[in-house]
Amino acid sequence: MWQRVAGAGWRILLAVGLVCGVGLLPWLTRTDPAYTVLKARSAEREPTPEVLADIRRQLGIDGGPLHVLTGWLGGLVRGDAGRSWISGADVLPDVTRALGVSLLLMGVALLVAVLTAGLICARTLRLGARRRLGGRR
Repeated sequence: MWQRVAGAGWRILLAVGLVCGVGLLPWLTRTDPAYTVLKARSAEREPTPEVLADIRRQLGIDGGPLHVLTGWLGGLVRGDAGRSWISGADVLPDVTRALGVSLLLMGVALLVAVLTAGLICARTLRLGARRRLGGRR
């Protein structure tokens, strides 16, 4: 029982670490997130310090990476996945749509794998069902 709880706790801890690592990528790559957002929104606009400071203020990232990450995780607990830095739209509808597509792809891949394995093993399964394997296991 304790092994299952410890295993589940370890998996949850790894998942939280992965999410935090991905959330901190803009700062870990030593790239200013405000600069990246500015270039994604408008490539021809000059990245002046005033413009970058305004973008940081709009996005709420002027408090630093820890502030952003804890705010996002707190919102996630309440069911709010946040807003896109680029478009400003809610993220959750896009994530659920992408999850649906991913689950469909996984289901089709599983079906193809099971059918392929069944076709590869069909002769042996048929012989085994009729007990005609000739002493082989």
